[in-house]
Amino acid sequence: ECTSQLFPPSFKLSYYNEYKSYLRMQNDKGEIVDLYIPRKCSITNRIIAAKDHASVQINIGELDDDGQLTGKNFTFASCGFVRAMGEADDSFNKLCSDAKILMFNN
Repeated sequence: ECTSQLFPPSFKLSYYNEYKSYLRMQNDKGEIVDLYIPRKCSITNRIIAAKDHASVQINIGELDDDGQLTGKNFTFASCGFVRAMGEADDSFNKLCSDAKILMFNN
């Protein structure tokens, strides 16, 4: 007998072993895939929770010398905690200057 909370006590273990393969997200090739891949805040290095609806992700495209998009981009993510403090704009400026996207004349 299976004592899992997913199945009633009368559920046989053989049925559970057959059903266990369906509990994981798998594609047709049998590779395990996930629907949700957690993001990491570029500013604080915190994991951005799935319920953090104030978080943003900004993709900045790279340009060649002619001003055409190359297909490569820089991705920055900010959690809602940083945005609520009002520090996201300065932090994005620092990230862009570190990546040599934005140049400051000091």
